[in-house]
Amino acid sequence: MRLNGKRIFAAILALALVVCTFASCGDNAGEEEITRGANAIASPSTTRASATAGTTTTTAPATAAPTTTRSSSAGSNNNSGGNNNSGGNNNSGGMNTGDIAADSGASLELVASLINAFGYNYDPEEGVFYTEIDSWQRSANYIQHYDALAPLGNMRFQTTRVDFTTGGLDWRIQLWKGQYGVFGGAEIGIYNKVPGQTDELYYCVDDEHMMYMSYTMYLTPADYRSGNAYFTRDWQKHWWLTGFKVGTVTPAELVMSARIRTFNGSMATAMESGLQAAGFREGNATTQYDTYRRSGFDFYILWYQAGALNY
Repeated sequence: MRLNGKRIFAAILALALVVCTFASCGDNAGEEEITRGANAIASPSTTRASATAGTTTTTAPATAAPTTTRSSSAGSNNNSGGNNNSGGNNNSGGMNTGDIAADSGASLELVASLINAFGYNYDPEEGVFYTEIDSWQRSANYIQHYDALAPLGNMRFQTTRVDFTTGGLDWRIQLWKGQYGVFGGAEIGIYNKVPGQTDELYYCVDDEHMMYMSYTMYLTPADYRSGNAYFTRDWQKHWWLTGFKVGTVTPAELVMSARIRTFNGSMATAMESGLQAAGFREGNATTQYDTYRRSGFDFYILWYQAGALNY
């Protein structure tokens, strides 16, 4: 792996700070992994006009699910990428750190460190902390060692990497879901590099290569079937779409319903091959786990078991 000194320092610094952030968080013992049969599952019906929703032809019988009271604006289906811009439309709503601590269930000290030192913001409607586009983590880029060492910082998650080459670049779209210290959370990161430039190092994409995406998280398959969402990160253009909510989760049980938009047909075709190599199959993507549905330049993904745990 050919890295210059600045990149090495940034990577080490980023990892050290992340570990320091969560090292003091309590362990969450007794997590269970579950296995799943091949039977189709029911699609949730919600009053949130979800950006991850889409009209599809059902490939297996499904039972209608009860609605949820969550509500939010939907992503647009035009190629401009919906009604949210690059920064997202959520903010702390004028809340101070004490209000956020009381609302989120996190300690005042942890809230202060997340917001002031680590560049996070807080969405009071969803109850989640999230990273801004210009967060300092962007300069640290991505190497697989982050995932391998994350358990030392009390971060245990499931992850899958969608790798493909298009437009003269190697791309990696990586998904994470799991326990981050005292938070249950999820991430979608967008990275690329020049082929042959490095072996393991991928660069966080620049503004020109950011992609529109969104996702909704469910704590268990039963929650997914009933439409009981844990939280949603709304449709927006980003390089690292994150959400962290105070609570204990089981990484292997979390379900992510995501939507990602590519730039053109060539990229969509390449990404489809990457999804298949990562363990996803073409399907309904609302009634079957670990499937995707391609619609123009957009991919609708229902992620459950593809990938691997880091612990």
